[in-house]
Amino acid sequence: MKKLSIILMLALGVLATTAAFAAESKPGYLGIQITNGEADLYSSTGKYISAYTHPEVGVGISYWRLMSKDYAFAFNAGIGRFNETDKSALATDTDFKYSQSSWNVRIGGDRAVKIGDRAILYFGPGLEFWSGKAKFEGGPDYPTSIETSNVNRFALSGRVGGVMMLSQSVGLNCQVGRYVGMASAKDDVTGSSSKGAKATWWPSGFQASGGIIFKI
Repeated sequence: MKKLSIILMLALGVLATTAAFAAESKPGYLGIQITNGEADLYSSTGKYISAYTHPEVGVGISYWRLMSKDYAFAFNAGIGRFNETDKSALATDTDFKYSQSSWNVRIGGDRAVKIGDRAILYFGPGLEFWSGKAKFEGGPDYPTSIETSNVNRFALSGRVGGVMMLSQSVGLNCQVGRYVGMASAKDDVTGSSSKGAKATWWPSGFQASGGIIFKI
């Protein structure tokens, strides 16, 4: 709930700010999307922590406001998840469960090209902040659940996408992109053999989303 509150507060702030600067004649779009991307996380290896990348899926909101006839301000925020359950070949072993959770915020600008009366092609750069963690529980190695500290990632991202309007006010939106940035983590888990260990790395990955969009 805390993560959702942060995202909603940021979204409301962005909406209020852009509405103040955008001309009334310039349309805006608000969307809900299914997302997929890559989570940058870590695991403990004795006295050190080691980074790894894992896919995730999630949901997000998007706000897109044309500031001129061919340039738009873009805001995206969302949450990501992944869950896995593994069963042992031995009936006496408990199930191993792995899960991860994250949230993200992106602000950018898109060059927009209108194609006919019902379609818009857009592409552009953005700045993204992502934060996530993983949880391990069950199996012979994790008799008690262990949840890592958060990994924080700052990244530059680029994307290309399109809007296909189904009516004057409702349409479909999809986009694909890449990111490259810096991720860092410090293990603050009580009782962990790697408590106090730090890691910094430069990840890159793929992102995509698609969903419904409303003209506002």
